[in-house]
Amino acid sequence: MYKNFIGKIKANGGIIPMFVVCVFVLNACYKKDPTSLEVAVQFSNGELVKNARVKLIAEPSTPSSQVPIINDSTYTNSGGLASFDLDKYYKSGQVGVAVLKVQAFYYGLSGYETVQIIEEKRNRTVIMIQ
Repeated sequence: MYKNFIGKIKANGGIIPMFVVCVFVLNACYKKDPTSLEVAVQFSNGELVKNARVKLIAEPSTPSSQVPIINDSTYTNSGGLASFDLDKYYKSGQVGVAVLKVQAFYYGLSGYETVQIIEEKRNRTVIMIQ
């Protein structure tokens, strides 16, 4: 029975459509993990800062008049953490997401870090404000 089936498959009538269907099925099974950034803001004594403003800026890698690709901000929660969902900036198959300048501000105090975002990971950084 198996030999009879193989003999009936034609290149243009069976193998190519079967290949196309397999490719679509395998692509549908791929689940992208979330790409995010978690920022902890703390004073120099290690105390976490709540309600600090955290801003992300990704500037173009070449000098130009382009608007920054990523320009987002939020405030830290009661635990001193700010979370950013970066899925809207990352597409599957893209190599790398961005290198971001992460700034934190709290009543005249400030600090910053430069962070390279790794795709499909929960990226983390700590900013000390002074």
